[in-house]
Amino acid sequence: MELRIHKGSLEEAVSEAASVLGKKTLLPVLNGIKMEVREQGLVLVGSDGELMTKKVIPVQQGGFESMETGACVLPAAFLHDLVKKMPGPIHMMKDGSRMLIESGEVKSSLSALSTEEYPRIPDIESNGSILMDSKDLVELVRQTLFAAAKEGSRPVLTGVHFEFSEDHVQAVATDSHRLAFVRKRLRSGKNHSCTVPMKTLNKLIKLFKNVKGPLRISMTDQLFKVESSESTLVSKLLEGVFPNTEALLPKSSKAELLIEKKRLIESVDRAGLFAKDTSNHQVKLRFSEEKKLNISSFSQQVGTIEENIPLEGVEGVSGEGSMDVYVDSQFLSEALKATQGNHIHFFYNGKMSPLVIRSAESDDQVHVISPVRA
Repeated sequence: MELRIHKGSLEEAVSEAASVLGKKTLLPVLNGIKMEVREQGLVLVGSDGELMTKKVIPVQQGGFESMETGACVLPAAFLHDLVKKMPGPIHMMKDGSRMLIESGEVKSSLSALSTEEYPRIPDIESNGSILMDSKDLVELVRQTLFAAAKEGSRPVLTGVHFEFSEDHVQAVATDSHRLAFVRKRLRSGKNHSCTVPMKTLNKLIKLFKNVKGPLRISMTDQLFKVESSESTLVSKLLEGVFPNTEALLPKSSKAELLIEKKRLIESVDRAGLFAKDTSNHQVKLRFSEEKKLNISSFSQQVGTIEENIPLEGVEGVSGEGSMDVYVDSQFLSEALKATQGNHIHFFYNGKMSPLVIRSAESDDQVHVISPVRA
C-alpha cells in the first residue's frame, strides 16, 4: 500500500480514530489504528472492543492520493505523535512488515501489523435505519447527557435512554438524584428503544457537531450505529432495564414561578462559588409573598452570599404558597444551561419534593432535581 496526503488531513483523521482506544486491552491489535488505502479514499478505523469509529477521506480531499491499495494496523500512539511533528505533506509506503513514512527531509518507519485480527465494522442494517438531522441529534444528546450517572451499581444509568416512535424521539438520563428529559419531533416510522453509553455519546458530539445534513441511525438489540458520508460510530448498548421515568415526574405543584433564565443562571453561578465546600454544593432557594426568588449560599470558611430575583409571574400558588428548598448548585446550573428559551418555569410541591424545571417556551423539555438536606 502507498499514499500521499496533507499532514493536517491525516492528523485529524488519526486523532479521531485514536480517541476511542482504551488504555488497557487484552488484544494487542486494538492498540493500533487500521489504515486502508482504497482507490476511492483512505479509511481509518479505531476500536476498543466496545466502541468503534471510522473516518473516510475521499480521493483528492485533503491532498489524499491513492497510489497502491492495501491495509495494515499501525501503533496509534506513535502514529498520532509522529504525524503531528511532521513538517508537511506525508508520503507513506508499506514495505513488508514496516510502514515507511516520509515528510520533507524526515524519514521514519513504524511496525505494521496484519488486519486479520482487527474487528470488522458490523452490518446492522437489518432493522432498517432512521434519518435525523445532525444538529438535532447532537442537541438532544447535549441536553440530557450531563444528567447520566458517572458511575454506580446500576450501569444502565451511565448512559442516555432513547425511544424512537412513529412521529418523535425522546431522550432521558438520570443518576437517581436528577433527571433530564427531552422530546423532539421526528418522522422515523420506527418503534425502537435503546440505552447508549456515556463514552459513545461524548464521542458522538465531537464527531458530528460540525456535520451538516442528516445522519443515519441504525440499531439492533446490542448495537447502536450513526453514520455520515465520512464518519461512522458503532457502539455496544448498555444492558438492563431503564427505569420508568414517567413515574418520577410530579403531577401537581403548590407553586409555579416564571423567571428570566439568564439572570437565574448568573445568580446560581455566584451562589455556587460559596457552595464548593459542601459535599453537595448546596444553595438555598426561597420564595415568599414578596414575589421574589431569594438565592443564598453559606461557607463556614469563606462567608455568605444572597440575592433576590424579581419574578415575571407567579401562577397556581396554593397550600404553603412558598418555596424553601436546598438543591445542588451544579445540578441546577447544568439543567438551566441545557434548557432552551429565555424564561424558566419552576414547579415546587413542598419540602423534600423534587424541583421541576421547564422551558416557558416548550413542554418538550423537563429537568427534575431532588432536594438535599441542609
